[in-house]
Amino acid sequence: MIDHDDRASSDDALESLIRGAAPTSFSPGFSNRVDARIRADGSLSLSDALERQVRRVLPLVAAASLVLAAYNWWNARGSSTSALDAALNLPRVTLSAAYEPSSLYGGANSSVGTP
Repeated sequence: MIDHDDRASSDDALESLIRGAAPTSFSPGFSNRVDARIRADGSLSLSDALERQVRRVLPLVAAASLVLAAYNWWNARGSSTSALDAALNLPRVTLSAAYEPSSLYGGANSSVGTP
């Protein structure tokens, strides 16, 4: 069998060296220096934060939209719909479908009579 006690003792020694070298707290005045740096940058405005997030997220959203449009178009390419209708994958709307109660949100399946 292999004896792993030598490795365990060297790991314990390394761990104690790392723990001994690690700082236990921040130096005095750390929070004041951070606060001064943030105020000097002026990067806490809402418009800057939104702009930064839009730059990160917008390319991903645009790529996902293009992939979805291409997928819809590919699945409907054999039908008689136009390329735009196929890409958007919108259902056909008729007057009777618009007034059908079951298509309304939370609508009941029973017919509603007019007074």
